[in-house]
Amino acid sequence: MGNGIRWLGGFIKVKLTGYSPERFFNLCRAKGMEIWNLTCRNQEYAFFISLKDFRQIRPLARKAKVRLRIQSRKGLPFFLQRNRRRKGFAAGMCLFFLLLYSMSLFIWDIQIEGNLQYTDETLMDFLGEQGVRLGMLKAGVDSQNIERALRDTFPDISWTASRVSGTRLLISIRENQVDSQPPAEDEGPRDLVASRAGVVTKVVVRQGTVQVKAGDQVEAGQVLISGQVPIVNDSQEVTAVHNVAADGEVTALTDYQFSESFPLLHPVQRETGKEKKGLSVKIGSFSFVFLPPWKREGNWIYVTDIRQARLFSSFYLPFYWGNIQGKEIETYESFYTKEEMNQKAEGIYQNFIRNLSEKGVQIIQNNVKILEDESVCTVTGSIKASQVISQVQPITEMKETENGKYERSGEHN
Repeated sequence: MGNGIRWLGGFIKVKLTGYSPERFFNLCRAKGMEIWNLTCRNQEYAFFISLKDFRQIRPLARKAKVRLRIQSRKGLPFFLQRNRRRKGFAAGMCLFFLLLYSMSLFIWDIQIEGNLQYTDETLMDFLGEQGVRLGMLKAGVDSQNIERALRDTFPDISWTASRVSGTRLLISIRENQVDSQPPAEDEGPRDLVASRAGVVTKVVVRQGTVQVKAGDQVEAGQVLISGQVPIVNDSQEVTAVHNVAADGEVTALTDYQFSESFPLLHPVQRETGKEKKGLSVKIGSFSFVFLPPWKREGNWIYVTDIRQARLFSSFYLPFYWGNIQGKEIETYESFYTKEEMNQKAEGIYQNFIRNLSEKGVQIIQNNVKILEDESVCTVTGSIKASQVISQVQPITEMKETENGKYERSGEHN
């Protein structure tokens, strides 16, 4: 029998002395009575027995010629008997359980999982517009409408599921996979031109007329692969031009120059050693902060650890509390040390390198210099890289000249 069931029914600790305790225990066993935590000391026995069985053991005690003495009484029946005249306590207990039951009818915590592109604040604001918020009745939660509204409003959400667990509303979403490839370009007539100057190292043509070869020096905007395919006759004269969407890749060696400056004198914050400790309490929409001393002087940084009360894993309550820790800071201006200056300069330069790498630029060689004067530090660098420089540009029209040949608009013989 579990301890909880024993407590509900009540049980008694009994001390036993007398002529034949062994016979007494055998008689109890024959009657199916449960005895537990049996101990013996100096020919005296102590054990626990349920209130129901205790009321039936007196004839057995007389038959075995033993004497029983009650040591303690425990359990719900004895608790109610001791407090039968405490009406205020009983009323308070009833009110507590009534309040607990009332709070179990509402939603006190909303959890969203699976969101990557959309923040919790964005989704919570949207749910609030739909009437889904903390403190709403659980009976008013329409899971199908919540799921449908999320999918209709946020196009990147492909799947949603919501359910109520205890006093929590759990919403799971799945977003469309973000395509790492750039969106497909318009397949209309186009050229591929150089995005920046460089020396061509590799040319791959899938469609169009190649205009450059490996080793050529090209300038930004120069046509690399033309989307105009000339149609020639037997005399190798251009008789017509067929416009296509040029497709391919042109890789080149490119150069980047980098320069950025920052002042050596910068603001610094440090703690003064003064601290404050307080308490934050929130019950529903009412909140209170206790943070002595009340007089505010200087600049302070506060950190609050907020926790929400709960009875079980999914039974949250509208009670929040948290410890507040404050530290006073003072701000002054100071020059970077040599090590700090080098670290900041290196961080600036590495950030520039990282941005290039994220764009698909392969760094082959780099050279960085840190120059400082009395008030400014300048980071300069030269980078040699390999990258795809071909980019899409709307096709340039070709016009027929007086001699019957075709040339691009703006070109001259």
